[in-house]
Amino acid sequence: MNILLTGHSGFIGKKLLSLLSKDKKKHKILCLSRSNKRIIKNKNVFYLKCDLKNIQKFKNKIRRFDPNTLIHLAWEDIPNFNYFNSRKNEVNSKKLIQLLLDDTNLENLIVSGSCFEIYPPNNSYRYFINAKKNILKFIKFKKKSRDFRYQWLRVFYVYGPGQRKQSLIPYIKQSLINNLELRFKTPSKAHDFIYIDDVCRFIVSCLKKDIGSNIFDVGTGKTTSVIRILRNIKNLFKYDLNLSEFLKISKNKKFTPKQNANILSAKKKLNWKPKFSIKSGIKKTLENLDY
Repeated sequence: MNILLTGHSGFIGKKLLSLLSKDKKKHKILCLSRSNKRIIKNKNVFYLKCDLKNIQKFKNKIRRFDPNTLIHLAWEDIPNFNYFNSRKNEVNSKKLIQLLLDDTNLENLIVSGSCFEIYPPNNSYRYFINAKKNILKFIKFKKKSRDFRYQWLRVFYVYGPGQRKQSLIPYIKQSLINNLELRFKTPSKAHDFIYIDDVCRFIVSCLKKDIGSNIFDVGTGKTTSVIRILRNIKNLFKYDLNLSEFLKISKNKKFTPKQNANILSAKKKLNWKPKFSIKSGIKKTLENLDY
């Protein structure tokens, strides 16, 4: 299988590229990137330095590679969710998809959406959410006149080694190591946290040819509060952590409904389910964080 991959240097992309390059099916992978950075050196992994806004300039090189699958993970300048950045990413994504549908034998589109499409955190994410929804509408429209499959992945809260330092678990670790005060406005709020390895296994499962087109939730189907994460870290690594203050804050906060992924479709169509519990995922994350 010839796979065109965007976002290979990102949090999910790095892990996915490693997994794909070791697959027994011997995929050929072309990574599109704005830099010359080579994450993995492998005879079946190729790199093309390009910018998605000028993707037409690289049409011939992409056509020669002849991709039958696109895995589109790229989204520039996260966590900038303003109108201009969201619109830029929307336009660039559409340009890439349009080129592949017009000039290659593309059979399968795997695109990362967001759980924010169904559970928007607040109004500041509206441009990002609209951009994601517009890309999905564009794909559905194109499918009316072109035969291909698409897998739209509404990815929930991914964690694991390699994530940004400002993310929840790295932030907790650094604060505890440096004896800094932990600050959370809503320690009782729960999200569906999914370990990075499970996300990558999910994406690989979407390479199957007999599943049609789908919109999948990518999560565990369970929610975990910040309090529970703190308790797991405290118990796993014996940190001196007083949770009473966070519990007090939690009691004063209004109840928020659970916002978990619906993974029934993934279980049925992909024969996929998460392997990592929140406890085992936290343990592996903290053991492998290199900052």
